[in-house]
Amino acid sequence: MRQVVLGIISFTRWPTTPVHLHLCVTGRPDYAAGLTDTLQAGSTVLDVQRVRFDDLALGIACDVVYLGTLANGERTRVRAALAGHPVLTIAEHDPSCTAGSMFCLTVESERVTFEINLDAVARSGVRVHPNVLNLARPPVTP
Repeated sequence: MRQVVLGIISFTRWPTTPVHLHLCVTGRPDYAAGLTDTLQAGSTVLDVQRVRFDDLALGIACDVVYLGTLANGERTRVRAALAGHPVLTIAEHDPSCTAGSMFCLTVESERVTFEINLDAVARSGVRVHPNVLNLARPPVTP
């Protein structure tokens, strides 16, 4: 999971390049154990912190929001806090990828795949390089 999340982040560009990226984990995540402390996404240092879903400063304090399990009303509050801010959103447990997150992760037999909500990407204020799709492809076996 960690490698896929860091890969998605490395293919993302913000309107102004931050020196440190702030990854905020909210909700009740099942797979975020590897996303703790300080990480590196490419050449960018990534500071990781847990935040409450109802923190009104999410859009200002976070460059990336990783969403664990949230009720529909909780997801709505997160979306409202992020509206108008250039924030990358990555969610667990949204297989149809229609709840507003940009990337929706699925874990199947130790393999992580994801769906992309292109509408959410277009509205986000961040740019995602098309090569991010290579992260979702199964490895080629010789």
